[in-house]
Amino acid sequence: MSGDTTPVLELRDLRTRFHTRDGVLPVVDGVSFTLGRGQVLGLVGESGSGKSVTGFSVMGLVDPPGRVEGGEVLFQGQDLRTLPPKALRQLRGDRIAMIFQDPMATLNPVLRIDVQMVEAVRAHRDVDAAAARRQAADTLALMGISSPEERLRAYPHQLSGGMRQRVAIAIALLHKPALIIADEPTTALDVTIQAQILSEMQKLVKDSGTAMIWISHDLSVVAGLADAIAVMYAGRIVEIGAVDDVLDHPQHPYTQGLIGSLPSANRRGARLRQIPGMAPHLARLPAGCAFAPRCDRATAGCQAAVPELVAPRVGMPAHRARCIHPGAAA
Repeated sequence: MSGDTTPVLELRDLRTRFHTRDGVLPVVDGVSFTLGRGQVLGLVGESGSGKSVTGFSVMGLVDPPGRVEGGEVLFQGQDLRTLPPKALRQLRGDRIAMIFQDPMATLNPVLRIDVQMVEAVRAHRDVDAAAARRQAADTLALMGISSPEERLRAYPHQLSGGMRQRVAIAIALLHKPALIIADEPTTALDVTIQAQILSEMQKLVKDSGTAMIWISHDLSVVAGLADAIAVMYAGRIVEIGAVDDVLDHPQHPYTQGLIGSLPSANRRGARLRQIPGMAPHLARLPAGCAFAPRCDRATAGCQAAVPELVAPRVGMPAHRARCIHPGAAA
């Protein structure tokens, strides 16, 4: 079967820094990965690890005092960092879409849903209002929203939290984007609604070939959704690979700590495990491996230099970890 093998998204050494009174914070520090058509990458880590800023950097939505200062963001072979602002705005919401954790970051509280969705369609397509409305209703139905015409006539405050999030996702899907960046869109929802939305997102990726970055701190959600996982810590990817490889054979102590802290990984009635210490302040990162102060495997060599992201297991080059002492937990 012939076809375009160009990755949907390729990040090469992406660097985003925030210039603050405390100093320059390397919030995204040399992040690289490739995402193909129909693939889902789970981007996981503790709060402050750089996950969301990576997504905003791809979208060109980093506000001062932050700015993207290095690397390439190749979308279907084109470096988004070289595009003029108008061309980038045309891509956003059309070929690239972002779903936010809070649906009210997408929805205007004083406008009806139909007004917002029709405007979103007509901003990128030369169609009349009736055609745009039909497209909006069809997309709401795609998200499993019953009575879409009735929902179109509602204001955001008249919808439940789960329904608002479905509408926000529907807006992101209006133009069948090639890439979706989902920034913890189900975190605030109950588990039943979360499961329904995850199922619909999986179906979308399978049917349309859309590539997706799913940003989350919840490994259990990512395990059932993603094809690959990238684990971030202190602005860097510390482990990346196929979802089964990383979860079944974690090589970095931080990844092992995240997995070990899940309730399912602990005995019933036993205390939940936790990673000792706190994530470092980005203005005062330790020398060498940023995780070393919290790691029971650390040695003097860990402070010598920042470890490279390399394959820790023979025969599995796609599974890489940033650790000089990789391996199974003791």
